[in-house]
Amino acid sequence: MNYKSLLYLLLIAIWGFIGCQNNSSTAAAYGSGKSTAPDAKTEFSRIQDFLKRYEEPSQFYSVTIALQSKVTGKNGTVLYINPDDLAAENGQPIGKNIEVELKELSNQRQLLSANAPTVSNGQLLVSGGAYFINLTSEGQQLKLKEGKTLSVEFPKLASEEMYLFYGQRDTLGQLNWIQSGQKFETLPPPRVASIEQRAEMPFSLIDSSRRRAQNKRPLTEEEKKAFEARVVNASFHDKLYKIVKLNQLGWINCDIFYKTPNTTSLQYAFNAEDSIVSAYVYVVFKNMNSVMQGSYFSLDHSDMGSNFQNVPLGAKTQIIAFSIKNGIIYAYNADLTIHANERITIKLQETNQEAVEKLLRSI
Repeated sequence: MNYKSLLYLLLIAIWGFIGCQNNSSTAAAYGSGKSTAPDAKTEFSRIQDFLKRYEEPSQFYSVTIALQSKVTGKNGTVLYINPDDLAAENGQPIGKNIEVELKELSNQRQLLSANAPTVSNGQLLVSGGAYFINLTSEGQQLKLKEGKTLSVEFPKLASEEMYLFYGQRDTLGQLNWIQSGQKFETLPPPRVASIEQRAEMPFSLIDSSRRRAQNKRPLTEEEKKAFEARVVNASFHDKLYKIVKLNQLGWINCDIFYKTPNTTSLQYAFNAEDSIVSAYVYVVFKNMNSVMQGSYFSLDHSDMGSNFQNVPLGAKTQIIAFSIKNGIIYAYNADLTIHANERITIKLQETNQEAVEKLLRSI
């Protein structure tokens, strides 16, 4: 072997040794246990899996394929399921039953735990309820046939005029809401009973002395049931929107854009000594049903995700952050009133599940 060949082999050996040392240092620093640096998808999935422990549980129902069915969720969401409008994504026949998964989210804590921030293409939304609707049959994912829809009545949780948004998650699991153009409409006012009908109301529904003064005949059982049905319908008038026809399953939101002329940016950084690889950062608004989410990844040299845009100036917020390092949970929690061009440094502290539960209850 000549001198040049020997020198070449020596240089390769030295370079390989340095590379192994660097990879080992990276693995030790990030706790990956592998010889390669962590990737964003894996890192964020760890935090997502951790948050799922505190997520509002899905409700599950089973309906037959032989009939059109009505499913009512715990918070009042009503699904009208027509099997003829559904097909399996893999093209196989649908089984005998349809399994319905429904998730109903109504507040900031539930939105945060479900990794469902209220933002549409960077613009802040105020939520009037977020929902996840999924249909399967014998393990097969179902979809709506082309041109078909799913009829749903959503609970009316806000007084503002709300619009329908569909949620889309990217490859990293980040959720963005896309406006559909549909507006939620309130139900028409219930029919008011006539003077004659009021005179014939049961004693339990009107002042008994007035009822006696009318000296009318008592209602028949059929008339009583009809009137009681009108009372029940009237009580639901302010609780549900008109039926909305969804053209896709998955994440649904009743939202309105938050409009304010005064917005600013909120920049955040992590304490360098913490050696944080990945983290989720949340801005939870105290006076409205809104949550913003930021995703931090230290190996993303573009520094994307280290700031929030279009944050309402003067808003009272709760800043929350989560990270996982070497299998240990780290968290941050602080109240913040947003000032112009706000900058904060997040100092994470080691925590446990009990403390996280207490933190989430504080939202």
